Amino acid sequence: MDKYTAGLRETAFEYGIKRLAHDLDMSEGRLYKKLDPDGPVSLTLADFFRINRILNDVRCLDRALEDLGMVATPVAESTDDIEGEIRELLLDSHDMAASFTRVIRAAKADGEICDDDLAEIKALRRELAVMGNTVMSRIEAMHANGKAALKAVK
Repeated sequence: MDKYTAGLRETAFEYGIKRLAHDLDMSEGRLYKKLDPDGPVSLTLADFFRINRILNDVRCLDRALEDLGMVATPVAESTDDIEGEIRELLLDSHDMAASFTRVIRAAKADGEICDDDLAEIKALRRELAVMGNTVMSRIEAMHANGKAALKAVK
């Protein structure tokens, strides 16, 4: 197993193997074997998605998407207060962009960007991408529902 399944293993153990095995209608022993990176039983793609549906935790997919240079975007559950949500997202993204810039400036200050600096920069960039994609998906949802999509950014 690799980083694609690391998030899945992490969330599975937090959720509880006994509970997850029951939800999957699978024995605990078999589930342990499937989740063991060096185990004799392979975790299939179908297993991965079945487990992910039950756990409903983005860490299951985040590492795989990160390896592909992608981010997941949460889907709007309701359009009732989508304008308020967009306003909040825009304010949060402004703060996040300022943090991103601040971290880059601090990392460059000594003329060398170390591994820890790079990891922090990548994490913030990823969060900023998720935030931007989320704002865009909400604006698209407003457009699809016939609302004035950019009214929320005034």
